[in-house]
Amino acid sequence: MIFFSIPSVGQLKPSTLFGEDDHFGFIQSLYGEEYHRAEVNEKCSVYYDKDNLRYWDSIITIFNFLGIKKLNSDNSFDRIPLLEYISDEYDNHNTKPSEILFDYLLSQWQYPHPIVTHNDQKYIKNLDLIINNQRLDFPFVKPYQVLLSILKELYLISPDASYFSNSEFYWIGYQFYKGSGKTFNLDSSKIWAEDIVKLRKNGGWEIYKTLEKGPHLSYPKGFLKNSSVLSDNPLNYVETNDLFLGLVQSENILETIDSIIENSNDVFEFDRTVSERNRELAFNYSNYLYDHERINNWLQKVDIHLDQKDIFKTVHIETKEFKSEEFELFKIANQLKRLASLDRETISRRRTEQYILRNYLTKSKDSCQCAICQKDYPIKFLATAHIKKRKDCSEEEKRDLNIVMPACHFGCDKIYEEGYIYIKDGYIHSNLENKNTTEPLTDYILNLEDKKCNYFKKETAHYFKYHAKQNI
Repeated sequence: MIFFSIPSVGQLKPSTLFGEDDHFGFIQSLYGEEYHRAEVNEKCSVYYDKDNLRYWDSIITIFNFLGIKKLNSDNSFDRIPLLEYISDEYDNHNTKPSEILFDYLLSQWQYPHPIVTHNDQKYIKNLDLIINNQRLDFPFVKPYQVLLSILKELYLISPDASYFSNSEFYWIGYQFYKGSGKTFNLDSSKIWAEDIVKLRKNGGWEIYKTLEKGPHLSYPKGFLKNSSVLSDNPLNYVETNDLFLGLVQSENILETIDSIIENSNDVFEFDRTVSERNRELAFNYSNYLYDHERINNWLQKVDIHLDQKDIFKTVHIETKEFKSEEFELFKIANQLKRLASLDRETISRRRTEQYILRNYLTKSKDSCQCAICQKDYPIKFLATAHIKKRKDCSEEEKRDLNIVMPACHFGCDKIYEEGYIYIKDGYIHSNLENKNTTEPLTDYILNLEDKKCNYFKKETAHYFKYHAKQNI
C-alpha cells in the first residue's frame, strides 16, 4: 500500500538529496540541459555507476515527490537556489540546514500530491481494497499535520500512549483509503485516537495479523523520522514491541506540536484535471516549495530548531538567471566547489571531480578529438586524462577545468601518462630514451613527433611543463 504518495523506491532523508545518494548533485549536473528521458536515463546510470540502463525510471518518483525535477519553459533543468545553499552547507559538514529542510518538507507534505498522485484505479488484493480517483476525488489533506494531531490526542489520554505501532499506522492508511480520505482531518483526530485505544484494548487489528507478507512500512517511517518531534526509540514506549513512531518525550512537546500543526495548514492548490506530468505544474510546485522566504517564515513560527531561527534569514540566496550557454560553466564550477574534500570517503566515486571534468570535456557531444593524435573518436573511446598527474595536484588544481584533456584509449592516453611523450611549446616530442619499447610502439610515437597538441594554451602550459619536467 502506498501511504499518501510517499515513494517506495528509497528513503527520504538528507543523505538522499545531499549525501551518499546525492540526488540533488545529479540534478545539478543536468542544469541547463533539455530534458529527454532516454538521455537522462543514460546519464543517470553513469552518474550512479549502475548497470541498470533505466535507473532514472526507477528513482524518478523521489525527484517528483521532492519537487526537484524542475523544467523551465524551454524544457530544460532549472536551478533551485535554496537547495544549492543547503547542499553547500551539507558538504561542509553543516547538516543543520538539511535537517531543518526535511522538518519543513514534512509540514508541506500534502495529498493529493500535484506531481506524484495519479488518477488510476488500484486494487490491493490482500486487503480487498479498491482505491479510485485519488487525484480527482480525494480531499486535500496534510498527513503530517493530522498524524501529529492524533498523537497529541493520544498523549492527552496518556503520555505513554502517544505512539503508533506498525499495525496501527497501517490501519490508519487502510482506513484513509477505504473512506476516500474524507474523515482524515484535524476535526476527527480525537475519534481516530479513541479508535486506536479501542484496537489496543481488543488485541490489535486482526486483518494486519493475517497478511501473508509483512507490510513495507520503511518508506513512510523513513520520511517521518526526519521529524524533530517523533522517535522510534523503543525505550520511550515499552508497552509495545511493534513500535512504528511516537512522540519525543519532552517538557514542552504539546506546545511544539501545536506550533507545527498551526503552521502546516497551507496547501498548494492546483487544477486536478491537469496531468501530473504537466511541466508548468511541476515548475510552479518547485518554486512554491523552495521559496526562500517561505521556509524562513515557517521556521520563525514553529517551536523547533530554536537555536537556528535566523539560519535562512541571514543567508543571501543567489537567484541570478542564466542564459542556456552560461549554464555549462556555471554547473561545472558549482559542482567542483561543492566537493569540499575531493577524496573523502563519504563522497562516492560518482561525485569525484573526474566525472564532472569529463562532462565538461565532452559537453554532451557524441564524439570528440583526441588532444594528442587529433583524431575524432566516440566519447567512450576517450579518457579524461590529467595533464599533470592527479596525485601531484593540489586541491585547487583538482578543481581546475584546465587540468584535463581528452586522450584516446588507442595509445595516446597511456603513452602520455607513462612519459613516452611530452609537450613543449605546444608541440609533441618523443621521450624514448631508457624506455622499454617495441618497434610498433616506437613507430606510433614517432608518427606523433612535432605534431601540435590542441590543448596547449596559456591556461594549461604550466601543467604540461610540470609533466615534461617529471619525465625528461
